[in-house]
Amino acid sequence: MTSVAEVLGLTLPGAASIPAVLSAHTRMAAASGRLAVDLAWHGPRPSQVLDERAYRDAVTAVLALGGSTNAVIHLIAMARRSGVRLTLDDFDAASRRVPVLADVRPGGAHLMEDFHRAGGVPALLHRIAALLHLDRPTVGGPGPVTRDPYDDTVIRHRDDPVSPEGGLAVLRGNLAPGGAVIKHVAAEPRLLRPSRTSTDRDWYTGTHDR
Repeated sequence: MTSVAEVLGLTLPGAASIPAVLSAHTRMAAASGRLAVDLAWHGPRPSQVLDERAYRDAVTAVLALGGSTNAVIHLIAMARRSGVRLTLDDFDAASRRVPVLADVRPGGAHLMEDFHRAGGVPALLHRIAALLHLDRPTVGGPGPVTRDPYDDTVIRHRDDPVSPEGGLAVLRGNLAPGGAVIKHVAAEPRLLRPSRTSTDRDWYTGTHDR
């Protein structure tokens, strides 16, 4: 969600992934404090930053990062407060065109500390720039900041993704008529295939006594 805040344009660039032990936290805190005072006097206000483009970009970044299912709940709620319509269907559609590029746990091999060293959120946004609205306002100025990644094994190219589709999937059915969200990129491949036991076959063919 810190990455979401950065993509939405509510933080300074690079704020989301600073490891706890680094002195960069202190510098970022001081810079953020100065910016907060300036914003209070001169703006922009959050309502001027959180438009439909910001939310669409946040959805795209969550999927490329292999982010949390909680992001779905929070983004939909925030968008509604901003007067922007955002639904599970929007996440589902975006997931089919946005690859997972951040090779970080639990869906990948590296830590968020490695992600930060590779360039953090600005580097991830550089990889997916063609899918973003880079002309929208942020609290730091016009457009989200992007930069070349420092490590292609942590933040991958679009032609070498961790997964060809986004890290979240929307499921529908009689168990979840309103929809459900899973983070399938973090699951072992065997968990994404139906079991082949006779009992399971009965369930799938409808012969089990419900």
